[in-house]
Amino acid sequence: MPGPVYLSGERVELRVTEREDVELVQRARSDPAIRTALTQTAPQTREQVDEFYDEYVSVDNGDADFVVCVRSDDESANDDASEDPDPIGEVSLFRTEHDHGEISYWLLPEARGEGYATEAVSLLLDYAFDTSGRHRVYARVVDFNGASRALVERLGFAEEGRLREHVFLEGAYRDVVLYGLLRDEWDGAP
Repeated sequence: MPGPVYLSGERVELRVTEREDVELVQRARSDPAIRTALTQTAPQTREQVDEFYDEYVSVDNGDADFVVCVRSDDESANDDASEDPDPIGEVSLFRTEHDHGEISYWLLPEARGEGYATEAVSLLLDYAFDTSGRHRVYARVVDFNGASRALVERLGFAEEGRLREHVFLEGAYRDVVLYGLLRDEWDGAP
């Protein structure tokens, strides 16, 4: 049974990533389209993902990992819906040091193109700035990931720099583009 909803938008809900979500995370870390964008070069076993969960997700270090779930029309109209919505991805605030943190996000391929990532990342930014008290949030995006670059730019992030040929992915060195957003620049989702 998944944990309670922590943040809720018009169509998506965010709940804390739980042990039962490790299978979903492993699916993402084994899918070439997702893991490559996350700069992971090799798929991960269940044991590796369990280890990652134990070392980084389940500890209280100021970071936040949320599973993205989409509500059906019935669920958004009826808060007492009996079925939990299926998870479609994850958003994370991590490397939280002092008053800043890095974000990452991914959705399963079948959930892309519907605006769920924009809504989920917007909720994460609300959490980062309003609840967690961060002053600055940043994202690192591989240069070939046009959809992810468009998402952060749409949400108001500014391109701050580029790490040239920083990662070796799919047989070539790729640039990583750095984006940043300050609390006073965040005015909610477009």
